[in-house]
Amino acid sequence: MSVFSRVMILFLALVSISNLFSCTYTPPVSRVASSLFNLYPSAPPCSHYFKYSNNSPFGQISCEDFFFLYIGERKKIPEWDIIDDFYLILSDTPSSFELHVIRAISSSDVDEIKKLLDKRASLIRYHNSTEVSYPAYEPDVFVRGRYVVLAVTPDNAAVKLMMKKLLGGI
Repeated sequence: MSVFSRVMILFLALVSISNLFSCTYTPPVSRVASSLFNLYPSAPPCSHYFKYSNNSPFGQISCEDFFFLYIGERKKIPEWDIIDDFYLILSDTPSSFELHVIRAISSSDVDEIKKLLDKRASLIRYHNSTEVSYPAYEPDVFVRGRYVVLAVTPDNAAVKLMMKKLLGGI
């Protein structure tokens, strides 16, 4: 084997190893949402909504209905185009329980998506200040990489810990 061949093999091996360590694993949004939901075995009955569907419209939500949750109007807004994927888990009962897992197309889009989830958190806080019959849990918004999560659960700290476990630490 020539010196050139040996150098090329060594070079290709180093490039392969470098690529292996530089790649970051991005779990599917549905897996992240399911892992978070599994933290709460006594959660109320919930509906699950997502951006993409594999041959089934069940659970798929339109952009207009998606944004109604956040801005109170059924219209498409620019944030739709910077969302790579999302998975929403919403309580079917008056009992408050919500998990919103949204992945941005790029890390530069995360702040805009966080602002959107902050609007939903503000709506929930407003509800809590005016509606005493069915108060909601306190909402928290977490960011981890390209993922932005809104948790309205009995233990939002557990959500944050699971996000750290699934997507890595700060």
